[in-house]
Amino acid sequence: MRYYEILKKRRTDLKLSIQDVSAQTRLAPEYIKAIEDNDLDVFSDDLSFVRYFIRAYCEALGVNWNMLQEEVDGSIKHYAHLRNMALTQAQKRMAAAMPVESSDSRVRRASRSTYENRVASASRSLSRQKPRRKLSLKAVIAAAVILCAGFGLWTAMSQMRASQAAQAEAAASQEARDKEAETARLAQLRRQEQGLDSQDQQETEPETPVQEDKTTVSGNTVTVTSAFASAPQVQIEAKFSAPTTVWLTEEGAVLNDTSQFTDSFSQTVTMQDAGTLLFQPAIPEGMKLTVNGQTVNAQPGESGEVIITIDVVRAQTEQQGDQNESAE
Repeated sequence: MRYYEILKKRRTDLKLSIQDVSAQTRLAPEYIKAIEDNDLDVFSDDLSFVRYFIRAYCEALGVNWNMLQEEVDGSIKHYAHLRNMALTQAQKRMAAAMPVESSDSRVRRASRSTYENRVASASRSLSRQKPRRKLSLKAVIAAAVILCAGFGLWTAMSQMRASQAAQAEAAASQEARDKEAETARLAQLRRQEQGLDSQDQQETEPETPVQEDKTTVSGNTVTVTSAFASAPQVQIEAKFSAPTTVWLTEEGAVLNDTSQFTDSFSQTVTMQDAGTLLFQPAIPEGMKLTVNGQTVNAQPGESGEVIITIDVVRAQTEQQGDQNESAE
């Protein structure tokens, strides 16, 4: 799955619109859509900021930028190479379409008589015998001054362009850091609010009997329902006879990065709160995959890749059920 497909899927999984992401990242909506569609023609005037735009988009969605950085840089370089090749081809076509100098003058020169040729040769000899004018000292000094001034101007302009580029890069980097800090602050504030809400509920609501975690499987989606009386654990096991690559991500962070397993894979993920795990294994023949002891018959998607979504949700208590029924 390409980086822009991962970003678009992540946004849709979070049920965010392009306008929501634009408001959080301060990027124009057309830039968000161009990133998701891999349409770099929108940034054809200047590609130097595309990398920072994509990084800000990743940080806003909680996707690990380091995992996508190499692919993003390669895609931008490839697009720039194709654009330069197209420009070169266009210049060649323009040069080929320019009119060729006529050869009539050479024909007329060849058709002149012997007498005319001798007269022209004598005229050129006489003109070469004229005394040449020597450049004055003032002219030499003026030319040297003009050359020095031109070189100084070129050097100053080069330094100014380099300084502007460095300032732009520093500003983009500072803006990315500010957005990252703002995202972290908002996440911390949301966690605090959730903590206060849960504390208030514990003080006002009566104790309910502890429910055991329940795991259900539907296609490539596994749902773990937990009362969160204690941190629920997701046990993932895969047994197979050939080497394979297993990816397990949580909120964009790679827990097992391209690890090779020869015959089995097992990992337990402890969840402190409700969330979603994306499990992306390469399924060989004869592989048996289980989540919390439940068999998962994984099927590849349209791109040929297998992505298993593990949703850990909170169990609804009896009091919450009664409140929902009364609200209806």
